[in-house]
Amino acid sequence: MRRLIFCTMMVMALLGCSKETDLSGIEQELSDLRDKNKHLQDEIDEMKKPVPADPVLLGLNFWAADNATLLAADVKGEIIGDSVVECWVPHVMEDKKLVADFQFVGETVKLNGSTASSRTTAYDFKKPVKLLVTNQNKSKEYTVYVHAFTGLPVVWIETWDRQEIVSRQEYVNANFRLVEDVRTRSAGDVIETGMQIKGRGNSNWAMPKKPYRLKLDQDYPLLGEHKDKAWVLLGNYADKTMLRNSTAFYMGEISNLDYTPKAHFVELMLNGRYQGTYQLCEKLKRSKHRVDVGDDGFLLEIDDNYLPEDAVFRTPNLKRPVNIKSPSVETGSEDYNYVKDFVTTAENALYSTNFTDPENGWQKYMDMDSFVDWYLICEIARCNDAVFFTSCYMNLTRGGKLKMGPIWDFDTAFGNVNYNNNFKTEGFWVKNATWYARLFEDPAFVAKVKERFTYFYNHQGDIFRHMSEDAVYLRHAAAENENRWGTLYKETWPNYDIWGNYTNEVQSMKEWLTERFNWLDYQFRVKM
Repeated sequence: MRRLIFCTMMVMALLGCSKETDLSGIEQELSDLRDKNKHLQDEIDEMKKPVPADPVLLGLNFWAADNATLLAADVKGEIIGDSVVECWVPHVMEDKKLVADFQFVGETVKLNGSTASSRTTAYDFKKPVKLLVTNQNKSKEYTVYVHAFTGLPVVWIETWDRQEIVSRQEYVNANFRLVEDVRTRSAGDVIETGMQIKGRGNSNWAMPKKPYRLKLDQDYPLLGEHKDKAWVLLGNYADKTMLRNSTAFYMGEISNLDYTPKAHFVELMLNGRYQGTYQLCEKLKRSKHRVDVGDDGFLLEIDDNYLPEDAVFRTPNLKRPVNIKSPSVETGSEDYNYVKDFVTTAENALYSTNFTDPENGWQKYMDMDSFVDWYLICEIARCNDAVFFTSCYMNLTRGGKLKMGPIWDFDTAFGNVNYNNNFKTEGFWVKNATWYARLFEDPAFVAKVKERFTYFYNHQGDIFRHMSEDAVYLRHAAAENENRWGTLYKETWPNYDIWGNYTNEVQSMKEWLTERFNWLDYQFRVKM
């Protein structure tokens, strides 16, 4: 600007000079300066314009007034992290074509690519929806999940400072709330307490839907079961029916096994996020109301996935590590030596020349009824881990016999695995495992197996009825779980095949079990 004024003055001075002087160069320079000044002023004006903020979603709600036929109450979404919106509808809801209220900074909101208007546009939120907030050349994407009450009890867990659960060894502090009826929240339906939580499982821990171990601050009788601090949440990620553990546990309940863990289907909300349908289950432990082996008995697990700090031992024939799970004992202690010596003595009797002698053979140390029923449940289900690999539990009372049980971990059973030929309904599996191969050389054991198989075979109606009742009970939960995890219609390790929707998955499991029962019936009744 100053330069322009100076040049103007110079021009005026020159005009006072001789009229014969050539002023064309000065006039061109003056014109150039005017152009530069205009460009400079445009830049200044542009800088003075307000800079638009980055696009961001501030809130998302579904008001009952905007969704009068679908919502009984307002639903307020929670923005978790910077890209997830969780919405919880506290009643059963199959139709999720809802009108949303968006609070945002930006120019437009798009739902799965279509422009949406706040409190105007109805959109189907049955599956996760991509929400995009745009502002000129910038955009911010969110995923909106709308989950509805399914009729199941709901577990809310909030870790302190929303700390992530990343370990199976280290507990994280948290708050626990269990609501049996989300709609009424009547007296006695709500349990709230402090707790600790960590991961659990082997291959299951590597799956997207994690299983967890819970330790409450004090004993509570969750969902009508005996009070205790120790519980687990089973994710059943690989089991698209979510029925396999429940079906096996039912078979355990009608068997001669002393104890089968109680489990209840629940929905899990972890740090504000819906995590799907779980089974809240009693943790296996020595206890009067769980594995009742007295105050000085033991819970054992044949466990190829033991940890370095576990008290384990091996026997000459079994060769698999036997882990003393409960109570906690030190390697080399009196308790440790008692268990190791007893199991070794029992195995020696099993492999002795007079092992069939009911007084001095294997039956002196090993309980016939539990070994038979544990075998049959695992063989009928063709449980992949039951060949004394892992999750094979035994219990021992001082002064008593070694017993099999409780049963555990059947998500890769009932044809739900694509290796070891365990997707087939034909063929023995557990019968060929160490110890059982020897037991089948005893005519008394074989006779008992045949007798007890007939019992289970005759209870097929009850087993299938239990499966059907569970499937109906889970009909809304299955839809919400699929909304969260999307496992149907796609390959999920270690599934053998893809059966489509939830109903087809359940029907496939039923057909597999029917064929399995028929094949075993022919083997035990005709060929053996």
